[in-house]
Amino acid sequence: MKNATATRQSGQALPLAMVLLVAAAAVVFFMFNSGQLVQEKIRLTNTADAVAYSAGVLEARVLNYDAYTNRAIIANEIAIGQAVGLASWAKYAGTSASNISPWLNLIPYIGAALSAAMDYIADIMDVITYAYAAAVTLHDGANYALKLSQLAVHGPANAIALASRWSVMREVAQKNDPDAVVDLLPLADDFMGFTQRYESKDERKRMGRVVEDSRDTFMRSRNWNFGLVALCTGAQLRKRGSTELIELTEGWKSMDTLSAHEYHLSFHWWGVRCNHNEIPVGYGTAYSDDGLDDSGVDYAGSRSTNPSASNYADSTVAEGFEPYTLTGGAIPEFYDLSESVLTGANSKNPTTSMTIRVTKAQSSQRFSGGSGVSKPSGKLDLYQGNLAGSKSAAISRVEVYFDRPDGSNNGRQEYGSLFNPYWQARLVPVSASQRALAQLLQGRALP
Repeated sequence: MKNATATRQSGQALPLAMVLLVAAAAVVFFMFNSGQLVQEKIRLTNTADAVAYSAGVLEARVLNYDAYTNRAIIANEIAIGQAVGLASWAKYAGTSASNISPWLNLIPYIGAALSAAMDYIADIMDVITYAYAAAVTLHDGANYALKLSQLAVHGPANAIALASRWSVMREVAQKNDPDAVVDLLPLADDFMGFTQRYESKDERKRMGRVVEDSRDTFMRSRNWNFGLVALCTGAQLRKRGSTELIELTEGWKSMDTLSAHEYHLSFHWWGVRCNHNEIPVGYGTAYSDDGLDDSGVDYAGSRSTNPSASNYADSTVAEGFEPYTLTGGAIPEFYDLSESVLTGANSKNPTTSMTIRVTKAQSSQRFSGGSGVSKPSGKLDLYQGNLAGSKSAAISRVEVYFDRPDGSNNGRQEYGSLFNPYWQARLVPVSASQRALAQLLQGRALP
């Protein structure tokens, strides 16, 4: 009787055990599928972030390259202006020495030696101006190469920059997940209209103003006076001169003059008259390109204060000038933020952003509904976890912004431009509209 009872009790537990076994298998299988899907999702999300950030870094590098080359162009323009100014000053010094030389012969004993020294100085000045002319040629050629390099980075309508960005995005996606696919068209992208090439004369004045403001004291004014004039009596030497960027874009021209101004009173039956005589002593000019229209340029008072010497200077050009150049020392075409960005609502804090989508086919993912070797059957088939549109998708957004390193702006705010290389990239939240668009692309509209 005891053996029959024991057998009968063990047989009653078997159906319950089978039900529990099926339930446990379903739970384990569901957890496995969920874990695999979560792992694939995390991997795809990380891939999307890496792709977006890499694209942003490339954009920042393009903008920083523009900034570095623009700064180099400005430095070369200043160097051209310096060379033109030094050549003009050297020619003025040479003509001053030549004009003073005959008068030095009147000095007893040492007059002949002083006169010979002045002639030697004049000859030296005519030699060194050739070196300045060569410097103009060198820096002008460098600017020509820099403007071509900017064009090579961007390409027509930013085609090369966009192609390079696409190549980087694909490469990063493949390195992170060989089965990940980057959408050809981003969900949002305003990089194409973020910059533009400034080509016309009026457009290039933007850089011309920066160059003009960067001139040093020697280029702005080389003026001094010596002597005394009081009550229309006396004499004074007046030196005037400067180096100017003609029309802010067209090229450099410099003028230096020195005149002796003599004042005396003359008495007539109708009254007293103040007489003034200008005696040109030294004069010289130089330019990066012939034919520059400087009719409205005063050269720090040279034309108004020393008009006679200025007239002589117009035809007294430094040796070696006009130098050979490709652009005549003019401000070349360059890239900067587009006019729409510079005049837009965010002109003080310009940014460009892009939102990308990365997808991965269901058949490439390791779970039961994809490439996993465990395939459910029967009631377990309910837990396959089919994906919307038969693929997983992840989106990410990157923003490129301008920001100086901490403590380097002396407490002042600097607005973003392509004259300083402080462009950086960062990941930012995706907007609701972009997320909704990504869902529609996958055939779902989630709340």
